[in-house]
Amino acid sequence: MARRVISRPLLALAAFLLISISGCSKESSIPTSSDNFIIFPPTDLFVLSAHDAGIFVEWSPVAAAGFLYYNVYMGTDSTKLNFISETSNNYFYVDSLNYTTTYFIHVTAVYANGIESPPSNFASAKPVNVYAPVQPIGLTVQGHNDASGKYLSVIWTSNPDGDLAGYEVYRGTASSFQPDTLRFTNLLTTVTTNFLKDTSNIQVGREYYYKIIAFDFAHWRSIPSEPDSDMVLQQPTLIYPANDSAVNYMDNLVFQFNQVPGASGYIFYLSSSAGGGDIYTANIPANQNNYAYSGAAISTGELYYWHVAATTKDPNTPNSVSNVFSFAFTQ
Repeated sequence: MARRVISRPLLALAAFLLISISGCSKESSIPTSSDNFIIFPPTDLFVLSAHDAGIFVEWSPVAAAGFLYYNVYMGTDSTKLNFISETSNNYFYVDSLNYTTTYFIHVTAVYANGIESPPSNFASAKPVNVYAPVQPIGLTVQGHNDASGKYLSVIWTSNPDGDLAGYEVYRGTASSFQPDTLRFTNLLTTVTTNFLKDTSNIQVGREYYYKIIAFDFAHWRSIPSEPDSDMVLQQPTLIYPANDSAVNYMDNLVFQFNQVPGASGYIFYLSSSAGGGDIYTANIPANQNNYAYSGAAISTGELYYWHVAATTKDPNTPNSVSNVFSFAFTQ
C-alpha cells in the first residue's frame, strides 16, 4: 500500500491552525462571528533609532480579527527577554538605558480570547551617547514673601532627552551673568526635577537671575537656558482701617497702605474670613498707596478682613503679601 506524503509546509500550517483553534475558549467574546481564527504574530520588527540611552522600534501592524494590543519584551540576553510594556501602537520607545549595553527586543500580539501570539523577529541595538541634552526652555522665576517665607520659585519645561540625568541651576545678580561650568562659582544647586524653591541667602529687594543647564548620564551639558529673574519684595504695611477697628458707616471707605520699593502694582483683597473667602479684589497701580472701595455694599455690624499683595511681573500673581487686618462698620 502506497504511503501518503504531506509536504512540510502543509504540515506546519495544519499544526499552526490546530494550536490556534485548540487554544480558543468557547466562552471567549471577540468581535468576529467565530472563535476559529489564526493567531498572527507581529512581523518586520526593526530599530528605527538607537542613541542617547533610547531605542525606538517599529513593526508591521497586525490586522487580524480579534487582535487587541502588543506586548513588548526586552533584555540583554536574547534568550531571556522580560515583559516591559503593552502598547496599541505598532512602535515603541524605551529610554534611560545604558550607553554601552546591547539590548534585544521582540513583540507579541494579544488577542481577545487571551491568546498571545508567538514573538516577532528579534531586533537589537546599543543606544550609545551621541548628543548633549537640548537647551532647557520655559524658565519662569517668581519671588514670594508671604506666610510660607521668603523665596523664589524657579520652574522650567521638562527636557525630552531619554538620557536626562538632571539639571544644574545657576544664579547671578546681573542680567549679563554666565554659568561658570569650570569652577562652579555661581552654581546654586543640582536637581533632578524641573522646579526649585530657592531660599538660599535671599536678600529682599535684590534682583536674582537664573539659568538652567541640563546634563545626561555622561554629564554632557546642554547650552544654558535663556535667563529669567525676579526679586523678593518687602511686605506691604497696612495703615487704614487699622486692625480690629470700627469704621463709621458714613465715612468714605478708602483703604491705605505703604508703597513697596520695586513693586509693579498691587492687589487689594476684601474677604469675609481671615483665611480667605474673597468677596472683592482689585488691581492698584504701582504709584498709588490707597484704594477707594467701590464694590458691593458692606453690612454694618459684620466683621470684614482685608490685605494687600505687591506684584512684580504678572499683575495677578502676588509677590509679597501683607498681614490681614479686620474691621467692622458701625452706624
